[in-house]
Amino acid sequence: MIRHITIQLLLLTFLFAQNEGENLYASCKFCHGFKAEKMFENRVPALKELPYEVLVLKLKLYKEGKIDEYGYGFIMQQQMKNIPNDKIPLLSQYIKSL
Repeated sequence: MIRHITIQLLLLTFLFAQNEGENLYASCKFCHGFKAEKMFENRVPALKELPYEVLVLKLKLYKEGKIDEYGYGFIMQQQMKNIPNDKIPLLSQYIKSL
């Protein structure tokens, strides 16, 4: 019985994380594509092609206003301002799962 409940809780946690990741990515898809496959303005590489660690680092640095790659630093900082730091790894995992 406990094993069955544990499995159900793990499944619910996974489903919640997927939905949360999808919600975090909602405003990103307009520039980066529904599957993070889009090369924005023929300059910004597709997000799904970036390694997970690089994606996490860049999103944190954009949020802090510390990088301005491709001239979109201000826009990215504005996009990231409502995403809590502790959710950036979840957002990155979601992007990699697309």
